[in-house]
Amino acid sequence: MKILVISDIHGLLSFAENMIEKEKPDEVIFCGDGYRDLKRSAPLYKDVRFHYVGGNCDLYAETDEQCITLGGKNIFFTHGHHYNVKMEKEMHYITLRSRAKEMGADIVLFGHTHEPNLEYMDGMILMNPGAVMGYRYGVVEITDGQVKPELKRL
Repeated sequence: MKILVISDIHGLLSFAENMIEKEKPDEVIFCGDGYRDLKRSAPLYKDVRFHYVGGNCDLYAETDEQCITLGGKNIFFTHGHHYNVKMEKEMHYITLRSRAKEMGADIVLFGHTHEPNLEYMDGMILMNPGAVMGYRYGVVEITDGQVKPELKRL
């Protein structure tokens, strides 16, 4: 299973569409800021399932965090603004990790900082794909229970 992880579109939907077309994922997880744009575009990709959360720039988003299971792994994703990810980077995202543990997450995905980051902590993978507007995204492949996360640039 191939999961495309994107965040922070900020009006550059064509960049996100290019990422989807390039990677041909099974699933897309969107970590906020550009929620409505991506929701309008999603029906163009009939073979791809989309999962969304809203960010601090998304009005009227249905949720700002989710925990789903894909490929046998629990994936917690959020935009990150409610978890102080900009201020807690040096503390390795202590508030976000605490919430992810409560949710039983194996993988934690977030955005907001616009900076790509990939860490392994507390038995979890933490990934911020960076901003679509910076040509950044992430891919998580899950095969036979093994997880391979990767940060990429368009």
